[in-house]
Amino acid sequence: MRISKIKIFIFVLIFVKLIEVDAYYFDYIKVNEKQNVSVEFECDKIGNYTYKLHFIHYGNIKENMQINIYLNGNLVYKIGDSNDASPAHEKNVTVDITDYLKDGENVLRVEGISIKGNETYHPYYVLDEVYINEPIKSPISFRSVVLTLILTTFIILKMEILNKNK
Repeated sequence: MRISKIKIFIFVLIFVKLIEVDAYYFDYIKVNEKQNVSVEFECDKIGNYTYKLHFIHYGNIKENMQINIYLNGNLVYKIGDSNDASPAHEKNVTVDITDYLKDGENVLRVEGISIKGNETYHPYYVLDEVYINEPIKSPISFRSVVLTLILTTFIILKMEILNKNK
């Protein structure tokens, strides 16, 4: 039983497109003693869905220094000496932001508190690979998509068998 490569490619392409999850990517955000960062973005928020902010964080802040992450003026995450902000340490973080995300215009702000350096020490903090996940915007449920893909595979295989027997 041999399925043509074109049929497999089309099937995989359809599957990938149907299960694709969109996201808002901000990539790399760096704050230091001179700079806080605000990023504006638009969101078409879907009800009854959980939105999460994901990022990796690292930097060289010391005690009494803090990084605050706000969404639309609401504090959603705080990084300080108790969260181990040493330069060699990286952490993956996921924060539920559903209650703070608005339909339409939004502002993500990363702010350094008491970030002060001197001639030999320049504190900084980085949020890397920053993104907010977004659900599939389809009127068809994920379960229906999977069932359709299984049924389509069965039909393609059945057609191959029938064509082979002719």
